[in-house]
Amino acid sequence: MVIILLTLFLAILPIYLIGNYYYKKDTIKEPKKLLQKLFFGGILSTIIVIIISIISFIVFPKYITTEGLNHFELLIYSFIFIALIEELAKWLVIYKIAYNHQDFDQYFDIILYSVFVGLGFACLENILYVFTSETAFTIAILRSITAVPGHACFQTYMGYYLGNSKFGDLKDSNKNKILSILIPIILHGLYDYLLLSANYILLIIYLIFIVTMFILTIKKIKKTVLLDEKNLSICPNCHINIESNFCPNCGYQKTKK
Repeated sequence: MVIILLTLFLAILPIYLIGNYYYKKDTIKEPKKLLQKLFFGGILSTIIVIIISIISFIVFPKYITTEGLNHFELLIYSFIFIALIEELAKWLVIYKIAYNHQDFDQYFDIILYSVFVGLGFACLENILYVFTSETAFTIAILRSITAVPGHACFQTYMGYYLGNSKFGDLKDSNKNKILSILIPIILHGLYDYLLLSANYILLIIYLIFIVTMFILTIKKIKKTVLLDEKNLSICPNCHINIESNFCPNCGYQKTKK
C-alpha cells in the first residue's frame, strides 16, 4: 500500500510543481476557476484521445504495438497516431475554453492556459501509465523528468503562437494559429520517434533534443513574461497596448483578476 501511494505521489508531484512554476510567472494572476476548468479539460482530452486511439487501432491493427515497425512506420506512428491526435485534442480544448475568454489579455495568459490543459492531460496519462506497468515506480520517476515536462513544453509553444495569433500582426493571425498546432505536433512527434526508436544513436539524440527543448522553452517563457511586463495589457480587439482600464479605440475594459 505504501508503494502504491508513493508511486501515485510521484506521478502527481511533477504536475503540481510545473503548474506552480508557470502560475508564479504570470504577472497578473488568472482566475483559479478558469485554470481548474482548463486542467479538467485536459483530463477530458486524454479520454477523447484514448477513444480515438482505440478506433484507430481497430482500423489499423498494425499500429497497436511498435514491435516490428520499420523507421518509416514508426514515424507514422509517432507523428500521426500519437502527436497529431494528442496535440489536436489539447488544442481544441484550449481554443474552445480560453482563446476568446475575457481574461485573455496578456501574452503569457494563453501559455498558462495551454500548459494547464497539457498538465491535465499528462496527469491522467501519467496515472494510467504507472498503474498499468509492471515497473510503475521506475516509470513514475522517468516520466516526471521527461514526459510531464515534455507536455508543458509542447503547450508552451502552442500558447506562444496562439498569443501571437491574438495580439500580433493581424495579417499573420491565421499563420500563427496553424503554427500553434503544427510546432507542438513536430516537437511531440520527434520526442516519441526518437524515444521509441530503440536505437542507441537516436536515444542519444533524444536526450540532446529534450534538454535543448527544455532550455528553449524556459527562454520562451522569460521572453513572454518580459513582454507582458513592458505592455501590461493588450486589447484583444484592436491589438494595442492599454495604459488605463479602457481601450481608447473600442472601449474594451480590462477585467480584474
